[in-house]
Amino acid sequence: MSAALLVLPLSLVGATACTKESTPAAAPLSYAASEPPVTIKFWFMPNGLNAEQSMKAETEAFHRLHPNITVQLRMLDWAAALTMISTAVGGGDAPDVAQLGTTWVGDLTKSGALQPYSEAEIGSLGGQAAFVPASWTSTKPAGTDAVTAVPWFVDVRALFYRTDVLRRLGLDPAKAFADWNSLERTLAAIKREGKVAPLGQPGKNDWNVVHNVTPFIWGAGGDLLSADGTAPALSTPEAIAGVDYYQRLMANYNKRDLLAKDTDAAMAAFADGETAILMQGPDAVSRFRTDTDRAGLRSGWSTAPLPAGPQGRYTFLGGSDLAIFARSAHHTAALEWVRFLTGAESQDRYAVRAAGIWPARLETVRAAALDTDPVYRAFAQAQTFGRQYPAVAAWGDIEAALTREFSSLWEFVMAAGKPMPADDLRRLMLSADDNVRTAIVRAP
Repeated sequence: MSAALLVLPLSLVGATACTKESTPAAAPLSYAASEPPVTIKFWFMPNGLNAEQSMKAETEAFHRLHPNITVQLRMLDWAAALTMISTAVGGGDAPDVAQLGTTWVGDLTKSGALQPYSEAEIGSLGGQAAFVPASWTSTKPAGTDAVTAVPWFVDVRALFYRTDVLRRLGLDPAKAFADWNSLERTLAAIKREGKVAPLGQPGKNDWNVVHNVTPFIWGAGGDLLSADGTAPALSTPEAIAGVDYYQRLMANYNKRDLLAKDTDAAMAAFADGETAILMQGPDAVSRFRTDTDRAGLRSGWSTAPLPAGPQGRYTFLGGSDLAIFARSAHHTAALEWVRFLTGAESQDRYAVRAAGIWPARLETVRAAALDTDPVYRAFAQAQTFGRQYPAVAAWGDIEAALTREFSSLWEFVMAAGKPMPADDLRRLMLSADDNVRTAIVRAP
């Protein structure tokens, strides 16, 4: 989707403030109604369906409360957003506030582009305890205490399954997906029946390539990087074991053509009744609930947490953060906008109802009954064992390198029709380590 520009009047509540602050830590925490009108720029990406309309609704709700701030909206395409933001920072034309992918924070922080949030400012948002705990990992660079972004919403994964298929095979969902062994037994039973492809995961052409593999690396006790984020860790026995388990699932049970396709194709295959199991985010719930006439959805479906590995249960937790840029001339007004977007009402209206994504604010999870909804409950459970990547400056290059390596794994599996042999897989992971090490060294 191409970028678009909207200019909309907004406002804020507050007690005292000034329009320009160079020391946010000592600045007021709200922009008073008596302060002069100001304009702030907010850049965001297309989140869910009707993205522009949904964000416009937020600005209108904000304006009804606080008429002395105008927020200038610009929607960026996801594929180009980081480059456009980085270019704007270099040219001195950065927005006041922007939505950032969780993996972008380390690089932008190291460049000096982002203004740290003070403890008082974080407290004015409700404090860290008000948000999904793991969502704070991405908000500050690894090895530092300076918070330069705050959670907006999260991307957490769960397992979707066809209820009719499990019922036909006499399988109890509570046991069928409990751990890696039971998942593989369930997939094998579905394969033996032969009526539907057991698994329907996307492959090498998906933007989630790394996100899809990583929970299995963590579940085997491995990791992508060392604890301090300064060295690769992919060639450890634990990391290799995690990748090997997942590649065996993909080779033995996945719908073959999906190894060359993306998330949209995988969700379509599940909805059309071509596959029995899919691992996906909560946005799929809203899509499946509004598209009930497709064969796989008519037959019945539900969700379960991802299975536990030998060293624990994990799911990838991504999403988006909100950052205020260091050169913003209207820091207090920008903070008001961030507080509004992370507040319970906006989180419910925008994240849950409009975009169909998981809110970062725990109060909204409870208020929207996401933790008790039979389908969303798996995601509520998953957020407790969600894990984010470390916020390191080199992450963009690291993820690109890992995407290339894992894509080559799916190319092998697709061509050979079987898992990659152990020696070849170990060489692949050693190559991944080398490429990650190079990315770390080259990071600015």
